[in-house]
Amino acid sequence: MPKVTARALWLEQWCPMCRAAPGHRCKLSRWEIDRPLQYLHVARGWLERPCPRCEAPPGQQCLTPNGRAASQVHAARLNAARWELVSRAAVWEKLELRGATAARVHFSASARRGGQIDLIRLYRREGDELVEVERWTGRDELSHALEAPVWERFGTFARHPHVRGELIWTVNDRRLVITARRGDRPFEEQLR
Repeated sequence: MPKVTARALWLEQWCPMCRAAPGHRCKLSRWEIDRPLQYLHVARGWLERPCPRCEAPPGQQCLTPNGRAASQVHAARLNAARWELVSRAAVWEKLELRGATAARVHFSASARRGGQIDLIRLYRREGDELVEVERWTGRDELSHALEAPVWERFGTFARHPHVRGELIWTVNDRRLVITARRGDRPFEEQLR
């Protein structure tokens, strides 16, 4: 079973912010259909988080005070939960707190099998060498935040051939670079 992050599941819902349909990328605004964004709106993950107003559990719709399904999602549920690291600035800070100057997220994916994060490694620079600080395949908030750009970039992998590579976070210059092979062709791109 391929591992997916919460953000990969967000693509299965409509976006209450820009009204993007399930399976489609978020848009700059409701009316600019041809301009998909590189990221997903935080509000789109409302179904994966509990509602602080009506206390509806994750996976269920918001409720009215008399217990019926609400016609709209409560605004409080559209904000990121405490455990969700959605801003990249928060991710950079977490990496610095762990003493890392770089992070490498190894991933593989194909249209038929979906995506999988193989390994996450944190590194610290000592002189001219990179020394490994941590290695894990964990399911904590930092691992979700580190792998989120992979899912944001490739979405559900529906239209992509087999992709295998790594996403590199560099703390000093705040860069995100994907180095990978799509089929037999190598490519490298910098994410914003």
